[in-house]
Amino acid sequence: MYGVVIMVAFFFASMLLALSHPVTLVLLGHKWEQASAIFAGFTVLAISLPLANVTSWLLTSQGRGKDILIQNSIAAFLSLASFIAGLPFGPVGVAIAFSLSGLLLRLPILYYNAGRKGPVSTKDLWTGFLSHLPLWLVVFAATWCAHQRVAGARPWMQLLICLPIGATVGIAFIAVSKPQRRVARDLWQSVNEFRRRERTLAAN
Repeated sequence: MYGVVIMVAFFFASMLLALSHPVTLVLLGHKWEQASAIFAGFTVLAISLPLANVTSWLLTSQGRGKDILIQNSIAAFLSLASFIAGLPFGPVGVAIAFSLSGLLLRLPILYYNAGRKGPVSTKDLWTGFLSHLPLWLVVFAATWCAHQRVAGARPWMQLLICLPIGATVGIAFIAVSKPQRRVARDLWQSVNEFRRRERTLAAN
């Protein structure tokens, strides 16, 4: 599940970052065009937040209530500090400071805290993160390059063209890359097993 969370987060966050401007225009309209920078900042949070939740799963499954309290306290303090640091730069500064602090500060601390005990080490968590990082780079690069080609088109047309390109490149990369292919295969097998159990229960 950790591998699935990483892969899905990287896959979609990369496309949303590359297309933050047309996505904002399509969803909110031209009056909110300047909010695209805030949206872009939060795409980084879309990576760190799900992965931070994974560390809570580890601590909960191991009955480490004290570590959960410590972890949440540290995360709350760093979040508040990021808000204060970003305030002089307005809403965009707050969004970027909060998102970057999540990826560069909170996540490393959470990984260390979760991995210092138990069967899953901090190294295991970072290995999973780094093994899927190329997916983010490839999908972002493909989506961004496609967007540069059609930047003059209407926002909905940019999305109509660039999203399928980014998704196709991402799926192709998953198919040829061993770490991503293994996670996708395991997920597919798990889904099929779940469906078989549902049919068995329904038949009984």
